[in-house]
Amino acid sequence: MKLIITLFSMLFSSLITFSQFHIPIGSKSELTKFYQSKTYIVLKNDIFSDYNTAMKDAAEKFWKISKFEFINESEFQKQRQDNSKAFLVINQVYFEKDKSNTLFDFLILTIGGKYRTINDMPTLCAIPLAYNGANEEDYVYKLGLMLKFIQKHIETSNNNPGLNSESILTYYLNQSGSSSEKTLHVLQNEIEIDIRSQYAFKNEYPGNFKFSCKEEMKSLINNSDSNALILHKIGPQPNSKLSRCIKFVMDTKNADIYYFNQHNINKKNANALLKSDLRNLYKK
Repeated sequence: MKLIITLFSMLFSSLITFSQFHIPIGSKSELTKFYQSKTYIVLKNDIFSDYNTAMKDAAEKFWKISKFEFINESEFQKQRQDNSKAFLVINQVYFEKDKSNTLFDFLILTIGGKYRTINDMPTLCAIPLAYNGANEEDYVYKLGLMLKFIQKHIETSNNNPGLNSESILTYYLNQSGSSSEKTLHVLQNEIEIDIRSQYAFKNEYPGNFKFSCKEEMKSLINNSDSNALILHKIGPQPNSKLSRCIKFVMDTKNADIYYFNQHNINKKNANALLKSDLRNLYKK
């Protein structure tokens, strides 16, 4: 897997590429270095960014794996070669076989050092937030869940040296329990139009579910609700020509992944959680 990184949209001109959806894993030495490092959480230079406020709140509540400090994009560029530091940053990603080179914003954990460029910095974890350019309100309420997942991923990687970036997603899916034992929370505008009623949704998903709002989902994450699953959907803005929809279902206590799938958006498959996703999730 080739990793070519750019921090946000303005600092660098090269990009991460993923040939498929893989979650990077650090080597044993890289993970050891991380545990010995302080983590610098990189905020946007935009002082009015909702991301900055939400990330500060989420980190203060959930980041437990290392000491941390907030810096901005400009400070990151100055400090990234310090091998005593780890960095949590938003980076742009595209899929190598995607001819459109569509960009996604991923939250990435990396470690510093005397690397020639940021392209060479080790990536210990990468989790997608949204399409590049999406409204921050589409994902900032889930930042606490992303921080839970990244810390879980570091500990899982460290404790299971036999796993690699190609196998770890399957490992996570196999380790999570049955969705039928929890309540699935979804935003109505993130599911197919013809299942946006209680009755239609129940026909496709016999388990417990609730049409929730963003504030309710944020509360579930903040309270580490042990009975809740939420949908993390990544799709383009309305009227966009971009065509990939990525879907995770995760629990709000431990950030366990119960379901993952992605599809190309077309006339038959909307930019939404599909009926087929619900059936596959419930079978798990």
